[in-house]
Amino acid sequence: METPGISRVDYPAYFGYLRESEAELLKIGIAKCNGFHDQTQLSAVIFLLLRATSLFRSGLSILANGPLDAYDAVRRAYLETWLLAYEFRLEGSQPKTARWHNRIPKSWSPDFQLIEAYTKAQGITEPMLGKDYGGLSEAAHPTKSAAENSFATITAPRGEPIARASLIAAKTHCECKDVPMTMYRFIWLITQEQSGLIRIEADMTALPTADTFANEYANTLS
Repeated sequence: METPGISRVDYPAYFGYLRESEAELLKIGIAKCNGFHDQTQLSAVIFLLLRATSLFRSGLSILANGPLDAYDAVRRAYLETWLLAYEFRLEGSQPKTARWHNRIPKSWSPDFQLIEAYTKAQGITEPMLGKDYGGLSEAAHPTKSAAENSFATITAPRGEPIARASLIAAKTHCECKDVPMTMYRFIWLITQEQSGLIRIEADMTALPTADTFANEYANTLS
């Protein structure tokens, strides 16, 4: 899933994709999950995707304003949520979703091997999901790398040229590659109905701009 970005982030458009997705997920939860009172596999997926929209929105707001080390922390929380939603969409995940609904310890931790096995079975030979999560975990915890990131964030506004150049490059990477790919993956997980995944059956007419973005991004993958 390592792919080239299609353009720098259009923040108003991206917030719009999230609003469309959130409204449709709420509609599905009300209609198919007894107003979110059912403790089913589908309701677990919808709950997590709604949390993902909230975290994604927060991450975009942080990135737009510049403090990249804070963005890394929120992005890690988002990725963990998205990965668990992905796992819970896999057929056979119902026992774990039951434990999650009942707040059993460790039921919230995604199984990377299971997710990557399914992803590879779909023809994506290097999904990189575990590597992505590991890199963000390093950036979000008090590691030397994370401290260096914060140092750059603090010193750049004081005119330190190397730190400023580093931050500009990092933000450009996020806006041109990381965020478009993340948005594509998010919409993909809501809209895909392929073999091995439980059905969500989102109304694509309720996701006009999100679906257009996903289709345009998918064209860059070939």
